[in-house]
This record gives sequence, structure tokens and C-alpha cells, in this order.
Amino acid sequence: MSSEDIYRELSRKVGTEESQIVPEIWKVVCSEDEAELLNALPATAEELVQRFGKTPDEIGDMLQRLFQKGVVFEASREEKTTYRMPRHIVQFHDASTLWDEAPHALLDLWRKYTIEEYPQIPALLTALKIPPFFRVVPINEKIETRNQVLAYEDAAEIVEKAATIAVTKCPCRMIMQKCDKPIDVCLQLNKGAEYALKRGTGRPVDADEAKAILRMAEEAGLVHLTENKAGVGTVICNCCGCCCIGLPFAKNAETRGMLVPSRYLAVVEVDVCTGCGMCVDECPVEAIVISSETCAQVNRDICIGCGVCTHVCPVDALYLSAVRGEDFIPS
Repeated sequence: MSSEDIYRELSRKVGTEESQIVPEIWKVVCSEDEAELLNALPATAEELVQRFGKTPDEIGDMLQRLFQKGVVFEASREEKTTYRMPRHIVQFHDASTLWDEAPHALLDLWRKYTIEEYPQIPALLTALKIPPFFRVVPINEKIETRNQVLAYEDAAEIVEKAATIAVTKCPCRMIMQKCDKPIDVCLQLNKGAEYALKRGTGRPVDADEAKAILRMAEEAGLVHLTENKAGVGTVICNCCGCCCIGLPFAKNAETRGMLVPSRYLAVVEVDVCTGCGMCVDECPVEAIVISSETCAQVNRDICIGCGVCTHVCPVDALYLSAVRGEDFIPS
């Protein structure tokens, strides 16, 4: 297989077969020899030794380099370790961005890809009705009835139940650089934390520090996102509306299939609202406007129920109300 073909094949395997930019990203991340090894995955180290005629040390060194670069992942079962490449473009995007020695060219290419080609991904996921990757976790200070909050809707409770926690930089803000919001706020949990700590891309934190990071994220107007399933999961991303690879697409019906809202909707207490517009400025999906009556008005079709508006309102005129049942979050 030619060098051009091998990088295009790797691109196909992360779901970007038609991309002109992703093959260039692969070229920055790995040599042709490394690309050939990646293309042979999943496999054990022993299988790779036999296939490529290299020594165990040579294969081990290659796998370790690719692990550090964020393009090899380990799965161990019954004392057998199998190696695989990223499952999809989002995993490739996040893991390779956190590579300690990533050259500027890599971030530049990811930025170019995010702007020029990536919007096709949420559009395709939406059109095919593929289950979304992420869901919104509400800021629950202003939920109408607190006993409605499920354990896996409470970010603080999620981190309290995690056995291992690590914090990493936000890949999206590292790439896009559109704002000055906090960057060391991506919380990895359990297996995700173990991976980050082993790779050296994260530092360990306890539940108290993790909750402090969540509060800092809320003060900065960031949205909590986690996997679209019940339970603890492996990550709580704290994302902004300008750099995130999910939130900006939630504004449009044709592209909002990357994530699902929380079970809640922002509600305005008309008699209390002063029409100051702070909620309009801070809403990450532009779901709020000031009406002709100088009162905040929420677009129910766009609101993701994150609670950022309730957190910034100076007169407590906004709260979150449950509009979807508990079964909205898949188990």
C-alpha cells in the first residue's frame, strides 16, 4: 500500500474517508512505518512481531510512542493485552491534541479540519439518527424541584462516585483558541482517568478538587457534558459555546445530533426579569432573546437545559424545570 493510501485508510477507519485534511493530520502524527502498524490493529504485540518481523522490543517501542501520541489504546483481558487505534474522529481529535510533544502544525490542522470539514459529522449523525455521543448535565442550583435530580444528572455526585479522577486540558479550547475560559477543566473518570494518568496527559485529583473545578467551570459559563448514558461514565467535559465540537451545532436542527439536552428547560419568571440581557450574552447556544416587553424569552427548541443562564442571572429570574421523563437518559 502506498504512503498516500495508508493515511487515507487510517482516515477511513475513523469515519472520515472523504476528508482531505485528516490524512494530513495522520502524516504529522505518525511515520509511514507507524501508520502500517496502526493499520494492522487490533492486535497483540506478539501478533505484530510475527507480522512485521521486528523484535518484541522494537514493536514495544513503537506501541509506546503511538500510545503517547494518542493513537493507540490498550485493552487487557485474561492477562492478554490487545492494542487498537481510535474508534472514531472525536477520540482521535481529543487524544492526539493532548500529545505532550504535539507540534503546532498538528493543532493548526485540527483547527482547519474543525472549521472546514467537521460540520459534516454532526450533520450526518443527525440525519442518520445515530444516538448522540454526549448529553448535558445541568447546573442544578436552580432546578425547580431538587428531588427531581437523578444521581447521574448531578455532576458533583458523579465525581464523588468515581473511583479515580484526573483533570486534563480541554482539547477543543487548545485547538480553537477562541476564548480565554479556563482550559484545565476536563475531568476524566475511572478508566478515562487511568488512561490519562498512565499516558501522563492528566494529573490526579480527589473528589473535593474535582468539585472545585466544576464550580470554577460554572462561574466561567461552561457547560457540563458527559456520555449519553446513565451512570458515572469516563468523562465530564466542561465546554464553551465557541470552541466545543458539540455545543455550536446544537443551535441548528440539522446538526444537533452530536449531543442531547438535559431533561430540563430554562424558564423565565416574567415578573422578576429586568431584561438586563446577561443570560442572552452567556447562553452557549443562543437560545435566549430579550422580547419587546424587555423580558428574557427562551426558545424551547434550542435550549439545552444546561443552567448557565440561571447561574448568571443577577435577580434569580430563571430556573430549570423538568420537561422530560427519567427514561430520557438511556441506561
